[in-house]
Amino acid sequence: MESIKFKISIDLAKKILGNIENAKNYILELKKEKNVPGLKFKTISRGPRKGVNVLSNSSQELWKIIVNTWDYEISKKIIRKLFKQTEKYRNGKDADSAMKVLLEEWRALGLGEIGWPFSQGKFDDFVQRINSESVNGGIKDEKVKAAAVKYRRIKEINTLRNDFIETLIFEKSEDILPTLSHSKGLDFFINGIPFDQKVAKSPTGEFKKDFQEDWRNKAIENPNIVAQYLYQYQDEGRFDANPRLLVVYIDEDISIERIKEIIDSINLSEPIQISFVYDHEKFGRKKYTTICFVILLHI
Repeated sequence: MESIKFKISIDLAKKILGNIENAKNYILELKKEKNVPGLKFKTISRGPRKGVNVLSNSSQELWKIIVNTWDYEISKKIIRKLFKQTEKYRNGKDADSAMKVLLEEWRALGLGEIGWPFSQGKFDDFVQRINSESVNGGIKDEKVKAAAVKYRRIKEINTLRNDFIETLIFEKSEDILPTLSHSKGLDFFINGIPFDQKVAKSPTGEFKKDFQEDWRNKAIENPNIVAQYLYQYQDEGRFDANPRLLVVYIDEDISIERIKEIIDSINLSEPIQISFVYDHEKFGRKKYTTICFVILLHI
């Protein structure tokens, strides 16, 4: 768990800033705060920006400058400022009104309870079940069409909710440093430590099976056990034991207002530590220890 409070690598700088344009904007903001040696400028001689001074360093030089001049407190302030200019942040701030529109459309289409019509990545299994029913082909077609519409719309709702959640987390503390683009395995630095935000639609099927009809209460009362299950039963192709910020839907039909209430009440200063055993196909069973935060979304 590499902290960025004292130093940063070029790889991490790229994960945080995302692209060279963000890097240039960051450096220009940094220049307002402190001396930044090694910068080169050129004046644009043509076009609508004629006479404007722009950075002329190579990309490689700029990334090195960012690493060599890294100052956690100043850098955090600048990156938070840049994050507020992103579309993700704007979407999160507008989520309340946008969600009302999506929910009104859902009800107008008569889609019933908000929920997944089939598991993500299990469309083939869903169609197989429909095909096995003793009804005519037209009815089967309508069922598949309705499920596809429902699936698309709940994905849209969840994307909006996830942007809203990320915005709420960002605004909880000045010591949260977000990444400016979707970087695999990294969404936030909390107190200098990297965390990957993972959103789960349930505490896992294994959790529900083990705790049966009491699974919901068990999950709400034991976020550490929920985290253990999510790590233990993750897909091997995307396995890691890195720190995560786990957002878990206990109830799918949860309002924006309730989500805000839950996130306002959580503590993001002290992560929980968990141990879990993972059964690797090639390496067998192996024990891991990690830290995480768990946000349980329930009515």
